[in-house]
Amino acid sequence: MKKIIALVLSLVMLLTCAAALAETQKESMGTLRVEKAFDIKYSALPEDYALTIITQNNMTILASIKSKDAALPRMNLSIVFNDEWADTEKLNDVVEEDMQAIKDSFYDEYSELTFDTKETEQGTQLLVVTVPSGQEAYVYTIFKGHEIEMQILPGTEQEALTDADVERVVKFLGDLEFVPVEE
Repeated sequence: MKKIIALVLSLVMLLTCAAALAETQKESMGTLRVEKAFDIKYSALPEDYALTIITQNNMTILASIKSKDAALPRMNLSIVFNDEWADTEKLNDVVEEDMQAIKDSFYDEYSELTFDTKETEQGTQLLVVTVPSGQEAYVYTIFKGHEIEMQILPGTEQEALTDADVERVVKFLGDLEFVPVEE
């Protein structure tokens, strides 16, 4: 009888822990539905940051990701469907000529830029574009015909972005999970 009571108590404790863990994951996990094409799931925004949707319609999502502390960098997220990339699954699938055209499009505002590439845990390529003066940086990718771009700007008390600021955003975007919506 004591063994049964001990087993039942152990099972109750195990279920309580599992429920608490599931609740924690639910609170730290966010999902952004992009049309009926895919969801973007993120584990957690950088500490003290909040995502605010500015515009969301059939073809465009514009969002702001800001910290409660205005001195910290702010980010602008843009997700726009582009017919030119309609048949493109990921940025990884873009041929070199098209990749160069994407890079060239960033030169419209700045004459000097640096480019780097990173990959998400799922293998989606990210193009990291930085302005040498640290005035801003961009992280860009394509998924299912949608251009996804994160602009990073210095906080109110910053002269320029630091490498750590850019890496924080690259890590956040690198942790994103692109999940096709099943119909």
